Amino acid sequence: MLGPAGASGLRVLDIYAGTGALGIEALQRGAESAVFIEQNARRCDDIKKSLEKHRLAMQGSVQRGSALTAVGRLKAEFDLIFADPPYDLIEFESLFERVNDARLIAPNAIAFLEHSKMTTLPDSLPGLALSTHRLYGDTAVSVYKSLPEGASPKSGGE
Repeated sequence: MLGPAGASGLRVLDIYAGTGALGIEALQRGAESAVFIEQNARRCDDIKKSLEKHRLAMQGSVQRGSALTAVGRLKAEFDLIFADPPYDLIEFESLFERVNDARLIAPNAIAFLEHSKMTTLPDSLPGLALSTHRLYGDTAVSVYKSLPEGASPKSGGE
């Protein structure tokens, strides 16, 4: 879904990282760096061990804490953002409000949001516009792309 260049050279943010599989795969496919946000301490340790196992520890860092709090501590732009929260946690709008306010969305960034197919996401989130939406069984993936600097999402009445 990233096109022919894949993750090559991208700066990755893996929110609600869990095992870190998405960010680690991006690193293995040539991403420049990855930041993992995970609330569970044991999973944070597992991500660190996995980074070491794959010889990616220098390119990855793990931030422990809730997604809404941790994104506010970051000071970088990201080209590729993964967000895969538990299906009962529907906070994409407040999360991306904080991500956008912290200026974490790079120009031409892509965000992959995984959620229940029963959850309907808006056509835009702060700093992002919906590009595509795919269903995989009970799971949906909504792909958003960053808005050009100074642009605002289209609204129905204009």
